[in-house]
Amino acid sequence: METDDRAHLLTRLALELQSARDTEPTADAVIQQTLDLVPDADWVSLTLRSARRRFVTLAATAEVASTADELQYTLREGPCVDAALDGDWYRSGSVGDDPRWPTWGPRAAEVGVASLLSVKLATEDSVLGALNMYSGTPGAFTDRDSVDFAVLYGAHAAVALTAAREISGLHSAIHSRHTIGLAQGILMERYGLGVDASFSLLRRCSTDLHLKVADVAADIVTTRRLPVATTASPQSEPTDPASTR
Repeated sequence: METDDRAHLLTRLALELQSARDTEPTADAVIQQTLDLVPDADWVSLTLRSARRRFVTLAATAEVASTADELQYTLREGPCVDAALDGDWYRSGSVGDDPRWPTWGPRAAEVGVASLLSVKLATEDSVLGALNMYSGTPGAFTDRDSVDFAVLYGAHAAVALTAAREISGLHSAIHSRHTIGLAQGILMERYGLGVDASFSLLRRCSTDLHLKVADVAADIVTTRRLPVATTASPQSEPTDPASTR
C-alpha cells in the first residue's frame, strides 16, 4: 500500500471511529476494522489495562481470541500482556513453541492459535492496552506493510478510545450531578433543609453506607426517602403526616 493511500485510509478510519461516542462501541469498531484490514487476522481482540496492571478483554470477534487473552491474564505471560506493559508490538509465526512464552504458547496452540500480532495501544500520556490479532495459520503476519499498518492503526485506535472514555466519563458525571441535585431537592422539601445541609446529609449517608454519593442520591430519587440502613439523621425532620393518622 502506498504511503498516500495508507494515510488516506487511516484518516477515514479515524473519522469512522470518532462517530462511536462510547468506549464499547468504539472498541467494537476497532476490532471489526482490524479484522477487515489485516489480511492474516482470523480473530481480533482488544485488551484494556487498568491502573493496577490488571487486564480485561473489552471486545473480541470470536471466542478463540477471548480464550487466548484470558490465558495470558491468568498466566501473566503472553504478547498482549507484554505489549500493554512495556513493549511496542510482538509477532510470532509459531506460537506453540515460541520461547518467549513457554507456558502460554502451548496453551494458546491448543485452542487453535498458530500465529499472532499484538500491537500496543498508547497515547502520549498513557498506555491503554493492546490490539491482538490471531491466526490459525502458521507463519502468518510476515508482510512488513501489514505490520506497519497495524502499528499505525493502533495509534489512531488509542486516540479514539481515549476520547470515547472521556466522553463517557463526562456523560456519567453530568448524570450524577443531575441525580444528586434531584435528591437534594427531595431532602430539602421533605425535611426543610437548606442546600448545604441537604448535601451534608447525602455525604453522611454515603459514609454510613459505604456508597458513593451518587448511588445514595439515586436511591433517594427512587424511594423518595433516606436509605433505611443509614444512621444519619436530618438536622430538622418534620412530622410525617402519615404517622399522625
